[in-house]
Order: sequence, then structure tokens, then C-alpha cells
Amino acid sequence: MKQYNVLVYGTGAVGIYYGGKLFKAGFNVVFVDIPEKVSKLNETGLHIRSDIDHDFTFKPVIVSDLKDQPPQDIILVCVKAFQTYDIALNLLPVVKPSTITISLQNGLENEKILSDLLGKNLVIGAVLFFNGELQNDATVVQKAPGNIVFGELDHQRSDREEWLSEILSHADIDHRISNTITHEIWKKLIWNNAYNAISALTQTTLGQIYRFEEILPTIRKMMNEVKQVAVAEGIEISAQTIDELIGLNPKYGDVKTSMLKDIEANRMPEIEQLVGVILQKAEKLGVSTPVNQTIYELIQLSLSRINKESNEG
Repeated sequence: MKQYNVLVYGTGAVGIYYGGKLFKAGFNVVFVDIPEKVSKLNETGLHIRSDIDHDFTFKPVIVSDLKDQPPQDIILVCVKAFQTYDIALNLLPVVKPSTITISLQNGLENEKILSDLLGKNLVIGAVLFFNGELQNDATVVQKAPGNIVFGELDHQRSDREEWLSEILSHADIDHRISNTITHEIWKKLIWNNAYNAISALTQTTLGQIYRFEEILPTIRKMMNEVKQVAVAEGIEISAQTIDELIGLNPKYGDVKTSMLKDIEANRMPEIEQLVGVILQKAEKLGVSTPVNQTIYELIQLSLSRINKESNEG
């Protein structure tokens, strides 16, 4: 297969894992991150440790500036959702009419931001299911099988979907094509909104949440509020979908959500992208979201205390 140019923006767990799979498959993969990380990672290289795949160590090109990079065939956006706008601006010099940009991020607005800045024809919608942990900045430990669901944002089948599927298959990346990707993005947000927020607020793992059945009514209320916002935006979410999302049990022990990991590492969690965005849309659409509002305010209170203690320390 041709050695296509692949740009991976972000060297977190997602970026290292999927960029590493594409690098191992023989593609020209370049990683991008901030200067202080780049110098260290170019020395240490990147590492994948996995009970699912084989362990893999590699030393790709890692840069902090895109000015010398050629136009890219595929761009994987693997940063926090609140960074999407800034990195999209940085991507402008390396896109071409046939570039496919894929957001492997949490949140609802990433594809819109990328489409507005780069062009709708350069973006394919995607939902990522992946659980991995970053260690020492350079090593991702994969804890469960991953899967990418992707599709055209206009829900029309295209040749480039099939082309991208061939690329991912060549790199042994599990995936499927969806002709309702907007619905898939909302479904993941409904799950993330409830479980990430409650996990962050209570500092509990998914396993602990699932075992505490008394929290299920609150989870259902949060999900139904997001469902109402989706319906108001023209996205049909059924009651059966909510039941299915609540019934999704992790099969791999006590997993920490991304927001909980961020809080434990004293990083900014994606509270605005997973909860705040729903409150903003609900206000515009006239939808009542009292449970989400309460959870959001409690998380903000908790974050203010953590930030205060960090500054005092």
C-alpha cells in the first residue's frame, strides 16, 4: 500500500496508540505537540504496552511546528476538545483538497469547529471507544479493545469512507462505517455527559458507579435531559437508546473516566465540552436541564477548591 502522509496532533494515550498502529503499518506518520514535550519524546521514543495487541516501541518524527511539513492525506486530532479551535488554525498550512481530518476526541462540537475552519469537505465525523492510560508522557498502556466509528457528516456513503476503511484495516485498527454518524456522536455524548461528570464529581471509577445502583435514577435523568436537547436539535434519540446506554457495563474492571484522570493529574477536565455545551444549547432551545445544571455547578465548586489548594501549595 502507498505510504500516505499521516499527521497525529497530540501525543496523549489516543495519539500514541493510533499513530503507533499507523506507523507500524508503514505510513509516514508525524506527531505534533508542544515544544517542551517534543524534545523529550524525540529522545525517549514512544511506547505501546498492551494486553490486546503486541507491545511496540517506535521513534517517529515529532515536531512542534508544521511549517516544513507536506500536505497530509490523513489528520488525526487527538487533543482535548477545548484545544480544537487553536490546533485547527495550525492545520491550515498542511491540508489539501483530499485531506481527511478525523476528530478522535470527546465532545459535540469538534467536527463543527474543524469544518468551519478547514472546510466541511475535509472532515469526517467519528466516535472513538478506547481506554488507555498515559505513563511518563511517552508510554500508553492499553486496557481494553478500541474501536473507531466514522462516517460522512451528511450521512451519504462515499468512496473516501471505503478508502479510509482500507487504511485502518491495513493498520489493524478496529472500525466500522456509520451512515448516521451525527447520531453516534450524540449517543456518546449522552453517555459521557452522565458518567464522566458523576465520576469527576464523586472521584469514583466506572465500576464503582455501576455497582452503586442508587445513582441510576440520577444517571437516567441526566441522559434524558441531553436526549431532549438532541431532539430539539432534530436528532432522534429513542428511550431504548437510553436504556442501552445505561446498561453498558464495562467488562474490564474499575476504569477511570477521562475527566477523573484529568482531575487527579491536576489538568483541566472537559467539563464545558461534556456538560456546559448541553446547558448552553438547552438555554437557547428552551429545554429544562436541572440535573445537569446542578452537577455542573457542583463540579465547578469542586474544581475551584482543587485549584485553590494547588495554588496555595
